Amino acid sequence: MWESFKRKMRVSPKDPTVTLSTTGSIGLNTAVVRNVIGDCKYAHLFFDRERHLIGFKFIKQSDPDAYPVQVTKSKSHGSVAGVAFMKTYKIFPTETTSYSATYDEQSKMLIVDISGGTEKEAKKKAKG
Repeated sequence: MWESFKRKMRVSPKDPTVTLSTTGSIGLNTAVVRNVIGDCKYAHLFFDRERHLIGFKFIKQSDPDAYPVQVTKSKSHGSVAGVAFMKTYKIFPTETTSYSATYDEQSKMLIVDISGGTEKEAKKKAKG
């Protein structure tokens, strides 16, 4: 009897996604790494307290306020160690959560809206 093999790797997403982990790591998906970061190696992190938005401004040169961006050789994903940032703004998730992100051309920032909950929560609400 034939058994269907279930693919283990997911197809690369086209839309930018940022994942906040319970350990303080901030994950960046393939779309962010390949379409937004480019040859930048650092990021300035921003937070809008009123609108609950996280902003990332990627830069090429290091400075005292910039976080290093770790990117895999295959450019399949990246990460930023955001423990202090997440603690400062009290945005540590109780479970690792993913959020859709958008790139704002005017401000040259990747913006993540964390006000509406996680994608998992949104899917649960939609199912009823």
